Amino acid sequence: MRSTLLTTAALGGALVPGNAVGNAEPLADSTTTVPEAPIGHLQPHAQQFSPDSKAEQTEQQQQSIYDAEQQKLDKQLDKSLNICRC
Repeated sequence: MRSTLLTTAALGGALVPGNAVGNAEPLADSTTTVPEAPIGHLQPHAQQFSPDSKAEQTEQQQQSIYDAEQQKLDKQLDKSLNICRC
């Protein structure tokens, strides 16, 4: 009885990994290569950035105005909140 149980367990253990390998999907073709990036998709270079340009200054000014408005609204909200600090 004990030998039959051990034999059954050994065969079952051998069949489970074999079945998992049999159901596995095939690997991708190893001869395929990664496609190149389309033309025009390049990394920017330092020469392409101009931090003192008119467009950059306009953007910074718009962000500063927006930040000032947000700070003003935050202060108004803080004043309107009634928080008990007992």
